[in-house]
Amino acid sequence: MIKNPSEINIYNMKNIFVLVIFLSILLPFNNNSFSQSDNSLKLDSVKVNGNNIPAGSWNKVTIKPADKITFYISNSGKNGEDIKYKAYLNGKVQEPVNGFVENYLELSDLPLGAYIVKIVAFTEAGWESNSIIKQIEVKYQTENPRDTVKSSTNQIMDFLSGKGILTLSVSVVCIFQLVIIVFLLKRKKDGLKTGMNNDLLCEELSDLRYAYKRLKAELQSHIEENVHLQKKIKDLEVQIKNLENANINLYKQKQKLTESKRQLEELQTQKEDLFTMAIHDIKNPASAIRGCIDLLNSYDLNAKEQQEIMSSLMISSENIVKLSQDMCQIIARSKPEPTLNLTNVALKTLIDEVCLNNTSYAKAKKIRLLNKSSIGLPDIKADEVKMQEVIDNLINNAIKYGPPDTVVEVRTYIKNKAVSVEVTDDGVGLSLEDLKHVFEKGAILSSKPTGLEKSSGIGLWSVKKIVEEHHGRVWVVSKPGIGSTFGFELPL
Repeated sequence: MIKNPSEINIYNMKNIFVLVIFLSILLPFNNNSFSQSDNSLKLDSVKVNGNNIPAGSWNKVTIKPADKITFYISNSGKNGEDIKYKAYLNGKVQEPVNGFVENYLELSDLPLGAYIVKIVAFTEAGWESNSIIKQIEVKYQTENPRDTVKSSTNQIMDFLSGKGILTLSVSVVCIFQLVIIVFLLKRKKDGLKTGMNNDLLCEELSDLRYAYKRLKAELQSHIEENVHLQKKIKDLEVQIKNLENANINLYKQKQKLTESKRQLEELQTQKEDLFTMAIHDIKNPASAIRGCIDLLNSYDLNAKEQQEIMSSLMISSENIVKLSQDMCQIIARSKPEPTLNLTNVALKTLIDEVCLNNTSYAKAKKIRLLNKSSIGLPDIKADEVKMQEVIDNLINNAIKYGPPDTVVEVRTYIKNKAVSVEVTDDGVGLSLEDLKHVFEKGAILSSKPTGLEKSSGIGLWSVKKIVEEHHGRVWVVSKPGIGSTFGFELPL
């Protein structure tokens, strides 16, 4: 038991020194912030878009994203030294782009969320002033819920990544530590002068212990709140990921529906083209049959001529039957089959058959049909039925538009690894305007058939379509009053 008062003071001062050392070990201590006693940084004014904010609202200022906020400060504790300033936003040092200009801090274009602004002054010699800490909240009057979730999440993550809560808590503990040291030094000085009694000192130490425990509990509360916010952030990230996945699935479904619609439209167009070509191609053999019947009824024919007409009737009838079967197959299918059935085709034989089939039609119109195709034509890789339609359309058209006592000639030649077929007539010819639209679907030209036949504008469009499907090309050369030459070329 200590009885001497001087011993009591020495004993108490020893305990105070031990406690200070203990607090220095437990509490984080920032030597840069409190190594000097000149804490003279002061906030003079706060302006938003140039308008002053009342001093009572400086601790928490609410602005919009487009607003500009400016903090004006002053420092009087280090005259004669080069004083610099720096600012922290949610624990992150601000660069000059959004930082200090002379003695004021200007912030603009801040994203939605809450911010802690910390301002300090410092010199190159290591002096650093006290901190000015203020809160800014950036928000709209009305917000998109999803944007709010993302903005809040980003601000919380930035705040946590900068250790904003922990920095604030550590700063409070450090300030409290400095207060304890100053207070103890002052009490030591006063004790030496006035001889403060032991009971009062013990009571004050007890209060300090209580205050320390309370501050420690608050720090633990901040840590727990930090953990809770991190969990909330993870939940929000999961929700955002689910929304993004749902959005991706909806976009894929939309693409599939768009592709299905395109395929249906393409299918409808293919069917229409096939029906148009098939119906038009029935006209040519039907016209040939009618011409043959007219010859049988109008002329006294020998046996050979009758045999030729019967052969022509047979070929035309078979063509009509085949075209009708193709149309039935198209109707029975949900999707047209590939339009080409490529085989080795004897082009010379094919031209001879078509010319024979149109002989009766030419004789009925008093037109000479001359087959001047080359005997040595090579075989080509083509769809035989489609090629027969092409040649038949060109010869039939030449006869249809040819005046009586004129000539229709069929010629062939080989050039540059390609075979060409031309049909020339001495008809009325085509005008320059007709030549612009001659191969268009449904084009009705100014020239008229010489035998009162009907024109649908499908034949030449069908020729161009089939030839291009075989990777070939078509052309026409014509002059009004002189005649026309229609031709096509196929690669060998």
